[in-house]
Amino acid sequence: MSDLIQIQTFVEVAKSNSFTQAGNNLALPRSTVSARIKALEVRLNTRLFNRNTRNVSLTNEGVDYLQVCQKALGMLISAEESLIQNDALSGRLKISVPVAMPKMPLARLISSFQQCYPNLSVEIMVTDTPQDIVAENIDVAIRGRDAGDLDLIARELGKAKLGYFASPSVVKQLGKEACKESLSTQLIFAPLNKSQRFKLVTHDFSLAHDLACTHQGVVILPINLCQASVEAGLLLQFSCTPQPAELPVYLVYPNRSYLAKRVRVLIDFIIANHQKFTLI
Repeated sequence: MSDLIQIQTFVEVAKSNSFTQAGNNLALPRSTVSARIKALEVRLNTRLFNRNTRNVSLTNEGVDYLQVCQKALGMLISAEESLIQNDALSGRLKISVPVAMPKMPLARLISSFQQCYPNLSVEIMVTDTPQDIVAENIDVAIRGRDAGDLDLIARELGKAKLGYFASPSVVKQLGKEACKESLSTQLIFAPLNKSQRFKLVTHDFSLAHDLACTHQGVVILPINLCQASVEAGLLLQFSCTPQPAELPVYLVYPNRSYLAKRVRVLIDFIIANHQKFTLI
């Protein structure tokens, strides 16, 4: 049992590159974490970490050993969780979604998920800031435009319809029909065309929406994001040639040889129910 505890501690230090952070994650003092790693290195007669006053990093031997340990621990976790009923699943899930994600459909989907799995806690991060899913221990992310790097698995959920939007006063200046060339001095945000010249630039969908509401120009945004403002008379959707392409939306998660059962059931639930809750 002590050998397994040492291995679990080793994996935690390797994930965080910090004895202190690993101690926080394990609710242990740093001295205990350090003692466990030292005992493991003595038992293996191998140095696993390079250490100095500021940094901790894996040695080459540590990198190889980490891969073996993660695979072995994953098999143990999968074996245990296969014996656990769904209603007994427990633990924490961390989800990242973009600002433009419709909040009510997301809330309904998460509420339905928690009714099925009442012992699972869910943390939802709403941000357009690029995140390192692995480093920040994010279990699942919903992303538009960029699905991620090769260390991630990306499954397309669907495509969000985009439209041209502006305040009524700006639309009046442009006319109800416009061509893309005529928008060159008015365009604020076009998520699928990085080469386009902009009047203003932001990668935040919400800020682009608010700028358009304050008569700053034209935005190309998901139609569902602008629906409430159109109904309130703050924005108008208008035609422009060519129409914007649809925005692919992906469900993204780490590319690992194993996933905890709680993560797998969340992934399966989103894939099975995102259309029912009109998430896209």
